[in-house]
Amino acid sequence: MLKSMKIPPLQERRKANRLIFFFKVVEGLVPAMPSQDFLTPVRQSKRRITPKHFKDFKVNNIVEQYSVNNSKCFTPIQCKTQLYKNSFFPKTLIEWNNLEESVVRADTVDIFRSTVLQWD
Repeated sequence: MLKSMKIPPLQERRKANRLIFFFKVVEGLVPAMPSQDFLTPVRQSKRRITPKHFKDFKVNNIVEQYSVNNSKCFTPIQCKTQLYKNSFFPKTLIEWNNLEESVVRADTVDIFRSTVLQWD
């Protein structure tokens, strides 16, 4: 029924909503959560780490945690437990770092929302 109505799966919708909220935090649109309290920007270097992505299967590669695809990347949060690893900031931060520069550089939340929904 979801395919016939062209609604993305729940997993993709959750990912998009996490990224939209993360965008709001990074841009300072959530006054209760200043980004400098939770996030450390990555030092920009000439070297870029990009993992390979495959459509037919998902790989949990350690390189994916440290990939830097845009100029607004943040240092990954080190997690000792699976529970913390799957919480909002550690999980969304890795997904944010994997976004393209054009997606991250959106001017407004509405533009970011539309690009993220198209990008998935």
